[in-house]
Amino acid sequence: MGAFSLLPQVQAEETQNGVPQPPQIEQPATQPDAQPQTPADATSPSAQSDAPPNYELDTVVIDYKEHKIGDTVPAEYLTKTYTITEWKKRNLPAPVENSHWTYVSGNYLLITNDTGKILKAESGDIFFRH
Repeated sequence: MGAFSLLPQVQAEETQNGVPQPPQIEQPATQPDAQPQTPADATSPSAQSDAPPNYELDTVVIDYKEHKIGDTVPAEYLTKTYTITEWKKRNLPAPVENSHWTYVSGNYLLITNDTGKILKAESGDIFFRH
């Protein structure tokens, strides 16, 4: 009995030492006066702006409940466990008097020391700001 290949003849001819050759990709014909293509978002105002990204949040979700600026965080988030002392390293502004930064649900919240009222909320992505 002779051996036979399971590859179609065309594929067998395109292989070299049992390894198939990569497909050939045809480059689209370019028109002489054609402008280079740019992504759609490259022309948006935000892409053209040199303004720094805005990390401020209006609402945050804490323990599956939505909270807004002015709301009070649950009491457990007033403990030292959640308090951020090295706010500069996290690219956060200095806390105002009688407040501190806390890290809750992936976001930074500036809350009052006594009641935990949310004064400001920043996305956790601010940490990666250059």
